[in-house]
Parts: sequence; structure tokens; C-alpha cells
Amino acid sequence: MIRKKKNLNKIIFIVSMLTLIIIALILLSENKELFDYKKDLDSQNTKLIVLLNNISDDEDIYMLLVGYENQVEIVKHHEDFLLLSIIDNDIYPDIMDYLNNHPMVKSVEKNGQIQLMQNTNDTYSPSQWPIHNPGYYSVFTANGSREISSTQNIDMDVYEAWMYMNQEANNRREVVVAIIDTGVDYTHPDLAEHIWVNTNEIPDDGIDNDMNGYVDDIYGWDFYNDDASVGHYKYDASKRLNLSLPEDNDDHGTHISGIIGAVANNGIGIAGIASNIDIKLMILKINGGPEGTGSISDAILAIKYATRMGAQVCNISWGTTQYSPVLKKTISESSMLFVAAAGNLGRDNDSRPVYPASFQLDNLISVTFIDANGKLTRLSNYGKKSVEIAAPGTDIFSTVVGTYKTLSGSSMAAPQVSAIASLLYSFDKNLYPMEVKNTIIKTLKPIPELEDTIIYPGIPNAYEAIQEIIYAKEDFDPPLIKIDTIYERESLAIPIKVIDEEGSGVRVTRWLAGKRELSDFGRGTLGLAIEDNRINVSKAGIYTVYASDYAGNESMQVYEVFDDTTPPRITFNYSVSEDYKTRDVSVRAIDSQSGIRRVKYLPGKKKASDFLPAGSGTELSLVAGRYSFSVKSDGIYTLYAIDNRGNQTVKSIEIKTVLSEEIKFTRKDKTLTVGEWYYLKAFVKPANTTDIIIYTSSDESVATINNKGRIIAHKEGSANITARTNNRHKVVCRIIVKGNP
Repeated sequence: MIRKKKNLNKIIFIVSMLTLIIIALILLSENKELFDYKKDLDSQNTKLIVLLNNISDDEDIYMLLVGYENQVEIVKHHEDFLLLSIIDNDIYPDIMDYLNNHPMVKSVEKNGQIQLMQNTNDTYSPSQWPIHNPGYYSVFTANGSREISSTQNIDMDVYEAWMYMNQEANNRREVVVAIIDTGVDYTHPDLAEHIWVNTNEIPDDGIDNDMNGYVDDIYGWDFYNDDASVGHYKYDASKRLNLSLPEDNDDHGTHISGIIGAVANNGIGIAGIASNIDIKLMILKINGGPEGTGSISDAILAIKYATRMGAQVCNISWGTTQYSPVLKKTISESSMLFVAAAGNLGRDNDSRPVYPASFQLDNLISVTFIDANGKLTRLSNYGKKSVEIAAPGTDIFSTVVGTYKTLSGSSMAAPQVSAIASLLYSFDKNLYPMEVKNTIIKTLKPIPELEDTIIYPGIPNAYEAIQEIIYAKEDFDPPLIKIDTIYERESLAIPIKVIDEEGSGVRVTRWLAGKRELSDFGRGTLGLAIEDNRINVSKAGIYTVYASDYAGNESMQVYEVFDDTTPPRITFNYSVSEDYKTRDVSVRAIDSQSGIRRVKYLPGKKKASDFLPAGSGTELSLVAGRYSFSVKSDGIYTLYAIDNRGNQTVKSIEIKTVLSEEIKFTRKDKTLTVGEWYYLKAFVKPANTTDIIIYTSSDESVATINNKGRIIAHKEGSANITARTNNRHKVVCRIIVKGNP
């Protein structure tokens, strides 16, 4: 019994303690604000912001604080604004309650602290003036950093764009940017997360798994070295870093990649301008060696690769003074938006073009560079007709192989624009290059210093652009393909009509023999080009036609071409000359499909094989839609026709002279008035005579007659109309012409 009593007392004690703890927690919860404020007030007096209902003078304020004169100090008073400092923090709850219920007070709250809004927590964020320019920025070197003054707000409002996008509920899609440049350090800790990966390729198996013509192209392709080694570096033991190889420097492409897509808020390095979206960087190395040189041919191949693999934006921070029609065509036929650097020689691109920046294309933006004060540098190329916009390009701090570095030039300006374009492409809309380009240009931040130097005097405004993109035109419908077959000489011609009704425009049309799939055309980079909206083929069969627009919509049509198997049709007639010495034969050969290739004849009755080879027989010429020939004697002759698809026809004809036996008119006379006409037809027996009927008038001033028997009365009087045949048969009709009544 004693043990049970002790246990009961123990339980009661535990329950009592738990009850006290719960009550304390409730009190703590109800007074959390008080506890928090008291914690803040340990080291300093609490200040209160008081907003009054009306503008008040000092006497009103004195009346408001009656009773608290020794515990509250007036720090600042301006019209309806009042800042108070509580000297005795113990009265904080009382004074808050008093002021909240006073009729003079509109609101009261504790004064709090504010902090500078650094763009990101990345180490070198203060250097990124293109993102946010407060009037100064930092330049980092191996020896430390220094602050440089600049012009406030000469930036691209990137931070504001990030904040806006974070609040938006819009769906985002992955955006792939092709970096056609030197290689890129794809292992860089500030880039690795945003490197594009070809998921259809198995690494290091030596097989072209996705059958795109490139083996093990995991991160892109090295066209300079013709392999998959898109990044080249060596380990520096003294610095414990991977550094670029002097003999094949990949710092340039790595720097560009960082501007676009360096990972943000990872506590290191910088933040790429497009780091807030699902950005992927496709590495396409075309420049290499210590001087970073490359070739136009590799650039063309890289563009085709990026187009085929689905990149939306292509950054080109290189150029050439050599005009290349093939490079221009390759760019114009791509679905990507190209951003091209204008050059760094301080020259006028209007007079000395730099390509591809100077190509005038709807899917290309040319970019020069400015400093942090909004001015072109002495090295910035310009052009009132050839350079479209500017972008930040001076003191740009970004990634290089294994580390970071500051570089300047239009090479650094182009990726700023590529990144802004990527932000726009990330919206879940079926955009196309021209619309993205127009949106960037439409929302430029004006820079007055750029007037009269470039086409659009401004730099991109990311904040304005992402708000404007919702109004951009979209294109969801693939092009329509209309196909027909016509026969032209030896070829089968297939006219192709492609229509894009949604407005992005037909980008490319291609064709291949046989029944194909969309993948066989590699987004328009594979297949045979369709020239002049037609295809010429040598034989019938199945063909596949492909079309794509600039929004990436694709269509395909499988079409069967049927051959011309119908032989030509031959008709003829002939006449015998008046002296019976020649026979003139007129031939018509008709083929409504492939058309007539050749018409010939031979004496006698012949077969088609007698007209082969091509030199056999007498070939006839086409004059006024007919073929004709003359022979001297009656007999059997064979006509031959072959169409352009090789179908042949032979027709044996008999030429026979048949003399007339009789000729007569149906009347002996006819009366006409002046100006009247009349057909006087002579009839000859036999009906199949080959004789010619010759009509004459005894007085052509009265009446005339042509060889068809048409009489025209000219003046009053009479005339005899005579019709005769070759062998002298004749007949006469008297024509009397009277004046008009």
C-alpha cells in the first residue's frame, strides 16, 4: 500500500510539472512579440515609427506624449511622420498599446533595419555591373580588388527581372545556348551544373549512339580538333587549379559561358545572367591554338550541329572580314537566334563589314560594347546601318578555365544579349527568333550617347523584355505542304508549295527519296535542298518532302510520283501540189504528260525499233505546233513519235494522189450589196480527191474571193467567180453587186 501511494504521488507531480510547462509555452507564444522585442532591446533603445492622422505641430505632439515625457524621446518629426525613441524599454508594451488606441495615431510600428540587396551571394557579385550598377563596381585581380566609379543604372535591369520572374507562376522550359567559340571548361564548379548533355549518347563507348555523325559527343563537339574533347586544361600544382593549355586556350569560350550561365547563389564566383532558368550550355569548339583561330567551314558545321540538336540561341563572339554566302545561308536556315559580336577595332562596320555580325538577317542581332558609363570605348566597332544594339562589355568578370578573370570587348557583350534572349525563350511559349529579337529591341534601355553610332541606341532591358514577351506572337502550326507532279522533257518535276500561315516563316525545305521519318531530316540540316520550289527526279517512286518554320514546327509529306506510261497520239493530213510533183504531209503529235521528245518518218511500213538508234529516220521540226515533211511520190510512209519518258508510237500512212472528176457550185449566180460577204463553196468529186481548188474573180474591184471561198462585195457591178482543180475542171458563178438601198 505504501509503494502504491508513493507511485501515485510521483504521477501527480509529473502531471503538475507538465501542466506548468504547457502554460508557460502558451504564455510564451502569446507574448512572442514582446520577447523578441526585449531581445532586440538588450543593447539599444527601441524606436517607433508613428504615422499621424493629420499633419501636426509640436504642441500636438506634446499633448500626445503627456505622461510619457520622461520615458519617450522625439527623434524626428515631419508633418504627419513621427519617430520616437523609448528610453525605458520596460514601458514598450504600454506605449504601443497607448499609441495604437490614440485618436491622433493612424499606425505605429517598430523601426527595423534594412540591408543592401546584393545581387547574389556569389563571391564576385560586386563586379557584375551589367546586372546591377549602383554607381560603382569592383574589379578583382590576383592582388585583390579595387572599386571603380560608374554611372548609376547603366545596367540591364537583370536583378529586377529575376525578382519579377521569381514572383511569376509561369511555366518555364529548358533553354539551350550554343557556345560556338573556343572550348569550355565543363568541369568548372560554377558551370558544371549548366552544361548541356547529349542524353542520347553513351559516354566513351566509341559508338555514335544517336547517329548524328559524331561519336561520344556528350557535351557538344570539338570541330577544331575533330573529336569530343571540348575542354583542354592541365593541373597547376602550385596554384592547385586546372588552367588552360597555352597551346589550345579555352579561356575565351569559358568566359562567355559564365556570363550566360554561371550558377548563382552557390557561394562562389559569379552569377550568369540566365542562371535563374533551366539554362544549358552546348559546347561547340571551332577556335583553338594559342591565337584562338578558327575556320568558316568549322563554323558552318557547328551551326548545323546546334540546329540539329535543338539549341534555341547561338552566341558568336568571333568574326571575319571575308563575306561567306554559305555561312549566311546556314545561319538564315537555322531555327536559332544568333547573337554576333560586332568587333573590337573601333571601326565603322558600314564601310568595313565584320561577318556574321554584318549579315542583315531576321534571326541575327549584331552587338557592340559599352563601358559602365554607357559609352562606346575606343575599340568598340559601330555602324549606323550595320550594328544594331550595344551591351555591357568592359571589365566583365567571369569564369575561365579553373578560375575567374576580367575581360573586355564585344565578345563579352554578345553573351549578355544571348542571356537576355534565353530568359525570353524560357517562357512556355512557342516563340521564334524574329519575335525574340524584336522584343529585345522594342524594350531597349535608351543610351543617349549611342545615338548616331548604331541602329538602335540602347542596351537590353531584361525587366522590360520579360514583361513584353507575353505579347509576342507565337507559332504552333507546322507549315502546309502542297505537292503535284508535272512532266518536263526527260525529268519528272515535282512542284512544291510550302505555306506558313502562323507568321514565323518557312525556314527550310528538304527532300529525300523513299518513305522517311522526321528524324531523317535532322531539324532541317539533312536532306536535299529544294531549289526554286521544285524537285526534278529521273524516275517514278516514293519521295518525302520536309518543311520547318522558324518556331521549330516541322511537317512532312510522303508523296508517290507516277510515271508517264501513255504513248503519244499522232494525227496527220497531206496535200498534193498543183503540178503533182510533191506531196506535203502535216503531222500533229500530242502527249499531255511528259511531252513530245522527237517526231520522225521513214518510207515504207516500219516498226518502232526501225527508228532506233536515235539517228535512224528523218527527224521533223516543230513549226507553229505541227511537224511537216514533203515527198515526191505516192506510197506508204511510217510516222514515229516518242515522248520524254520513252513511250513510243508508230503510225503507217498511205499517201495517194486522187484526181478530181467533177467540180460544181450549188448555184449559178448570187446577188450581194456593197460590203456584204458570202461563202461560195465548190464541191469536188470524188470527196477524197487530193486536187487543190483554186478560186479567181474576173473583176476584183467588184468582188474578191479567197482560197476558202469567201466573197466580199466591194462596188456595184458584176464579176464571174471561177473555181477550178489541178486537172482543169472548172465551174463559174456570176456575182451581181448592188448599192446600199
